[in-house]
Amino acid sequence: MADPSNDDNDNVDVAAKIKNDDDDFAPTTAVIMLGSMNFEPVATSDILSLKIQSPEEMSGVLEEASSSIRPNSLESVHLLLKSSSVSSLFDESILTSFYEGLIPGKEVNVHVLPESAVLAEDMPVQANDVDSIRTAMVMAGLMLHSEQAHEGSWILVAIKPGGETDDDDEDDDDDDDDDDDEKEPTESELQEEQEFRDLVAKQIENDN
Repeated sequence: MADPSNDDNDNVDVAAKIKNDDDDFAPTTAVIMLGSMNFEPVATSDILSLKIQSPEEMSGVLEEASSSIRPNSLESVHLLLKSSSVSSLFDESILTSFYEGLIPGKEVNVHVLPESAVLAEDMPVQANDVDSIRTAMVMAGLMLHSEQAHEGSWILVAIKPGGETDDDDEDDDDDDDDDDDEKEPTESELQEEQEFRDLVAKQIENDN
């Protein structure tokens, strides 16, 4: 059996590396994995990746990670967890820790996975399984933008207020041509979304 203390040290080490490389570290994407996942956190020059496996280590990891994020510098935040971890590990502090760093108008994506690929069809994640996440998004100052079921998982997308998207939405009722002004996702944004979907698919496959 793995020593839980080693997991704590691993996460502290990740945070320490972030601080040590602070001069060169300017992430534009944050990826947070909660609970038992088949991935280890890897911090690159533009991606901050964290893995939190217990409530006890959450505060320290989030504090170190958020201190390395410059205000209004994150293009996106992704949170990945299984449905069983919603009640035991998900906390509003995860969202608030990265709120200041998120650029206004940019997204927080929460992917709630089924327990395994076997259960994805028979026991998919339901809308009521993520009620606490939905509430936390609003309490954290985010605007719930969309949510959908996807291959047994449930994806919630929230936006930080203050971006150009807000202004466009306010004008929708006044000008039918506003749809023509909507910004198409950039190539990098599409690639990032696809990479994260691949990450989710791989996680479910490994659980099979």
